[in-house]
This record gives sequence, C-alpha cells and structure tokens, in this order.
Amino acid sequence: MKKFVYLCLFLGITVRFSDVPEYKNILTDAIRIEIGTEPMFADANSWGFVRQSATWARGNSNLMDQLVAGLKRAGYFTNSNPVTQTFSNVNLDGLGSVTIRLRLNQQATPITGITSSAYTGTKAFNQFVEITKTGNSTPSLQLFFDDPNTLLGNDGALIYYRLGDFNSSQFANVGSVITESYTANESSYGTKFQAYTWKNGPENATWPSDIGRVVLTEVDSGKQLCFRSVVRLKFSKLIAISPSQTTNLNNLKSVCGGSDQIYYGLAYMQKFDSPFLTTAKASISPLTGNTIFPETICNLSASISGAKLSYGIFDVNGFVRDGLSTSEVPSSYPSPNVGGADFMSVDEAFSRTGIDSTSTLASGKPAARNYEFTSKNFLDSLTGTEGDKLNFKSGI
Repeated sequence: MKKFVYLCLFLGITVRFSDVPEYKNILTDAIRIEIGTEPMFADANSWGFVRQSATWARGNSNLMDQLVAGLKRAGYFTNSNPVTQTFSNVNLDGLGSVTIRLRLNQQATPITGITSSAYTGTKAFNQFVEITKTGNSTPSLQLFFDDPNTLLGNDGALIYYRLGDFNSSQFANVGSVITESYTANESSYGTKFQAYTWKNGPENATWPSDIGRVVLTEVDSGKQLCFRSVVRLKFSKLIAISPSQTTNLNNLKSVCGGSDQIYYGLAYMQKFDSPFLTTAKASISPLTGNTIFPETICNLSASISGAKLSYGIFDVNGFVRDGLSTSEVPSSYPSPNVGGADFMSVDEAFSRTGIDSTSTLASGKPAARNYEFTSKNFLDSLTGTEGDKLNFKSGI
C-alpha cells in the first residue's frame, strides 16, 4: 500500500509544473517602449502572458486533481474511516527525500480555522495532504479539500506550494516564492473560478515580480474563460534584468510619474472551443489606493502615440494581431464591449481588474469578492498582515 501511495503522489506532484509561465519576455518586452515613437505592444512576445497564463492555471488544477486521484487509487476514500498517517524519508522524483502527512476523512472532526487571501474568515476542510522536504522546517506543499469527487463543491480546494523546493533547473532562481491557489464555484460571474496568488517573488530574470494575482472564471455556460491579473514590479529590478532596455524603461518611469513601483494589469476573454479565439487588453500604471487601471499607459493623454491601449487577438497558434480598435476586432472573437447575463466583455473584465471591496463598480454589476481583489491596496497588503494568510498552515 505504501509503495502505491508513493507512486500516486509522485505522479501528482510531477505533473505540469513546467507550465509555470516565464515572465521575462512578458514583462520586460511589454514595457519596451518609447512613448511617441513605437506602440505599446510591438510584437508577439509582448503578449506572452496571454499565451502562457492559462497553461499555468491548468497546471494548478492538474496538480490538485492528480494528488486527489492518487489518493483515490490508493483506496483512501473507499470508506469513511478517518486516516492520520505520516510517511518519513520517502524519495520522490523532483523533490528528493520528503515526509508525507495525511489527514483524510475528517468529517467528524474537520480541520478548522484555515485562512486564505482568496476568501473572508476561515473555512474547515475534511482532507489534508502535506509534503515537506527532509531537513526543511516548512512544507513544500499543502492541499486542503472536502470532497474527493469534486474540488468545486463545499468549501472548494486550497493549495500552497514552494517551487524553489523542487529539483529543477527551471526553478533554481525562484527563491522562496509561495503560490496559493484556491478553486470553488461561488464566482461573481459564471460558475467555477480559480484564483492564484503569490508573494516573495525574487524579482529576477526568472520571476521579475514580487507579488501578483491571477483570477480565472468559467463563464457563458462554460463556453468562455475570463482571465484577469495584476502583477507588481519595480523599474529598478527590470533594468537590472534587461540593461539593454535601460533608456526605454527610464523613459517610461519618467512619464509614469517617477515612482519605482509599477503595476501591470491584463484582462482577456477566451473561447473554450478550438481554435480558442482570444481578445485581450492590458495596461501599466503606478496606481494609487484602490483606483482601477486607466485606459492609457499611466493615464497619459490618448493623443500621445502609443499611450492609448488597444486590443490584441490570439488563436490556437498564439499571437495573431494587436493594435486593434473596437470595430477592428473580428466578430468571431470575444467582444471587446458586449457581454452577457453571466459573462463580461473584455472591457468589463478590464474594468474589474485592479479592484477591491472599496472600488466603485458600474451600476448593476456584482460586488467584488475577495478572490477578485487585485487593487494596489490589496497587493501591497500582502507584504503585511494580509500576507500572513498566503502561507503554509501550522499546527495541523
């Protein structure tokens, strides 16, 4: 039984971690501009996050699904008997020697008091999995869920992982970044949603941001994916990563008010049916308080060449075109400005990027929920008390 459990868990934790997006091209290329001389998004690389972000989301979901599937295959859910087990000095490919702790079928005495940056208060879960590298004082991965047959019902599913613990050259320079992913079915629009949030990013070429959040919602009766994200960056770090872009980055810093800290916001709608037509919109701003992203780069005048944001479109092969106005987006693509009863247009999704509970939203629109919070105030709070929620849980 033990060997089978180890095999199943091995299969789970090695699935698709390679899908975590590489931000270097996304962010340093995206702000490779000279206001007035070249457009904001000059080529396909500038829109790299559109191509890679959904892949990362699938990696998060697959990781949870595979871990639960491994436990099911090992027979842990064939009856409701509670399980409390610890396996020490287990050798897992990708991690090395680890300790695995399981608390399963805890319906009678749930694991209570579990906080998250993606919801208010606390939740209680019936199932818990923890993997810790031998010699480490903190876990490498923790997973909380209720129902092994669905990660959406009840309280959803919550996972934390530290990529730097995995033995991969791809993650050799990610430092102590911690990722939290929460999945449930109580979204403002549509049904299913997933929010993944990170802190402690090393701000280097592998991972240029220190803090960020991605929000995904399955909308339009499962026909479309709504994506929203905000990432916090520093010009000084981006210059260190791409010294050849020093002049352009300093120019952008100057026209954005001189602050070293900047925020990159992106929203897109993607059709689930092949060829996965996608319409996207993005912005860059130093932001203040709970203000939403401006329509132009750093709220510059739309008359300045390159300052007015426009739309990029994509299909199954990736980048198609950008620099499009509303009327130039083909009708077969998600609409820039027309939404539906349970989904948003790209403009509406963009307007819900960079919000929190204090944001003023359009009349009749659903109030912002915690998993949607991506304002400057919220992201900045992840370096303080709010950030304590975005961490491995102790005392379990």
